[in-house]
Amino acid sequence: MDLLSVLKCRLEVVDDEVSSRDLVNRLVALGPQEEPLHLIELDTLLKRHYQWLRHLPRVRPFYAIKSNDDAALVETTILLGCGFDCASKAEVHRVLGFGVDRERIIFAQPAKTIESLRYAREKNIRTVFDSEFELRKLHEHYPEAEVLIRYRFDSRNARVNLGNKFGCDPDKEARELLQLAKDLGIKVVGWCFNVGSACSDAEIFYEAIRKGREISDYAATLGFHFNYIDLGGGFSGDKDVSIEKYSVHINKALDEFYPDDKGLTIIAEPGRYYSAAAVTSVIPVHGKRVFRDATDQHKIDKVFYYFNDGIYGTFISAKYRNQPVNPIIWKERGDCGSSYSTTLFGPTCDGSDFFASDIQLPELDISDFVVFENQGAYARVHSCRFNGFCLPRGVIFIRRSAMDLLYEVFDVNNPDKIVLESKFLQENNVIEKLTFN
Repeated sequence: MDLLSVLKCRLEVVDDEVSSRDLVNRLVALGPQEEPLHLIELDTLLKRHYQWLRHLPRVRPFYAIKSNDDAALVETTILLGCGFDCASKAEVHRVLGFGVDRERIIFAQPAKTIESLRYAREKNIRTVFDSEFELRKLHEHYPEAEVLIRYRFDSRNARVNLGNKFGCDPDKEARELLQLAKDLGIKVVGWCFNVGSACSDAEIFYEAIRKGREISDYAATLGFHFNYIDLGGGFSGDKDVSIEKYSVHINKALDEFYPDDKGLTIIAEPGRYYSAAAVTSVIPVHGKRVFRDATDQHKIDKVFYYFNDGIYGTFISAKYRNQPVNPIIWKERGDCGSSYSTTLFGPTCDGSDFFASDIQLPELDISDFVVFENQGAYARVHSCRFNGFCLPRGVIFIRRSAMDLLYEVFDVNNPDKIVLESKFLQENNVIEKLTFN
């Protein structure tokens, strides 16, 4: 069975007029479930891709599969012609298993196991380094590799700092590593960086690319010819953030520091950008505690709610990665009680399994639903069955015109042109934001 047919078996095609709100209502109408529900709208991924192609025409997106490896999302990005940022042997193996060409893969893990490095060598996959020890490991186990030097360039306004783990100092250390690579005969073909996850100061990309130009120029004095640059990730994926915020600074830097792209491959590693807004969590209240004022038992002091989803499921980023939680009460406001200080707990017996505390919410009842947008990135992939609770279950939809577009791009050499010329995406590239009044 071909990839498109497999994908179609995973989803339901709905009319173009069906809104995201309509789809949430469908899931709510099922009533409380034992398992958390993830509403997945593949149209959102297509809209994100369309905007990327429009605003970053020189930069090829390599989807960071670690952000959300749901089969439907991965298969859709393959059909759209995306490349893939892989962080492990297992991710590389999975992407290759879909028939993706090795040129569409970057093994962007600076500290690889020897076994995964040997696998990368077997499959001839491009990879990265950021230390002397990784270079020496490459020299021993994959000496013919094409590699990128990863340098550190942190945003102070990223939700997750990555430079505290990966990336060499871009000045003295980078020069020393390039000299060592030359001495070892390692083929360094370019550079990469990552400003941090969900970076809000988009202008840092300009400075990071300028630093990359300096590294390129120094590498040239050693005889290296850089023809591959990787702008990493860091792009927010929330519904209210556009890629234009980043593209203005990236395009300015590329035009200034790399005006001639002849023979130059430019990629980036968007993960959250593609996956976050595609998933909406729809979960019911299954437990409740009310704490009353010690001096007045008729006065409620605070309320706890318990859900079938928590930090061991969808909401680890809310607890540990500064991901905002914006609950949407799926109930008429007039049917809700007064607002109180509220804490939202997951289902496990872990006392730290809460993902929002002391927020103001109207009082709810058992079996009322609460909806959370932008839950597609680093949520499902972190889920586990601690205490035996269920993993989130994806319920996947796509609009008819979006499905027709996937049929058009299936098995063509240049899907970008078809996507950019899609009348459906030209007229429907705004992602619906949910509200319930």
